[in-house]
Amino acid sequence: MRAPVVYPSLPFDPGTIIFSPGIMLGLQTAHSLRQVLDHFMECHLATDFGIVSRAMRFDNVLAALLETGQLTSRYYLHSTISPPETGLIITTHLDEHTTTIRFASEQE
Repeated sequence: MRAPVVYPSLPFDPGTIIFSPGIMLGLQTAHSLRQVLDHFMECHLATDFGIVSRAMRFDNVLAALLETGQLTSRYYLHSTISPPETGLIITTHLDEHTTTIRFASEQE
């Protein structure tokens, strides 16, 4: 059994939230998508970066501590939420004071 993950307290400012074109379209067609985005944004802000490698988690923590660079979170989307999308990526660019939310299939 795995030990529970304890996330460090690393508050950061997400800045301006930017939705990708795919997310904007998804919000118009998938009614439950908004609640899912709100939930995953809360996870991102709480430094629960979802399904990322140890290296990416380290880079995220370092960026938050130094208050520069970017923090990236990746989350799995159930296929019923916004088909055919199965992944969500949230990236906070600390230097630009912006956070982009996009489907994994979209380019940043």
